[in-house]
Amino acid sequence: MDYKQKILIVEDDASTNKVIAEVMKEEGYEVFQAFDGELALDLFFKHKMNLVLLDIMLPGKNGLEVLKEIKAYSNVPVVMLTAMGDEYTQIKSFDMQADEYVTKPFSPIVLAKRVKALLKLSDPVENLTVMIGETKVDFSSYEVLRHDEKIPFTTRELQLLKFLIENRGRVMSREQILENVWGYGFDPTDRTVDTHIKNIRRKLDVPCITTIKNVGYRFDQ
Repeated sequence: MDYKQKILIVEDDASTNKVIAEVMKEEGYEVFQAFDGELALDLFFKHKMNLVLLDIMLPGKNGLEVLKEIKAYSNVPVVMLTAMGDEYTQIKSFDMQADEYVTKPFSPIVLAKRVKALLKLSDPVENLTVMIGETKVDFSSYEVLRHDEKIPFTTRELQLLKFLIENRGRVMSREQILENVWGYGFDPTDRTVDTHIKNIRRKLDVPCITTIKNVGYRFDQ
């Protein structure tokens, strides 16, 4: 990598923001820090960010409002960092195109590993284009188009879709999906996979992912 990838840290707690920033700098990233929603958006649109770490409880515009504005214009990966661990907020975040959801307290070092993995997923190195119904999914540019209209997909949704396509006709369990797409083990209370599948189905608007009850999911087209 001949340039520093840019990470925007949006966290109103100064000490937490500082700790995350120090770890990210040690990993070789160029770091931008914001302590409220307005400054976050200002920095985001002034600089070409590669990833955003975003708290929900912020002064001024809250994190979900910031997420909505970012995703309206960009497919840059956004990781929500929050003390709000309830299922409703998690699902709402994923519905609004969040790529990852990390609850506090968390390990900054583990967070850095997640950031690295997510940036790797968003790196357009795969030369793979598929047609699903009337929708063109281009994994080389990470773009989804239907009749020349761009359909907003998160990096994680595309990686999950790609994993299912690569295993076409085979049932993939939630455990297999989490291990291969998210990189962590199975938690029976984790509805992350189900939420992402729901969003992919809605966006593709084609019956191509089959639910195998109590087992997992299968791509059938």
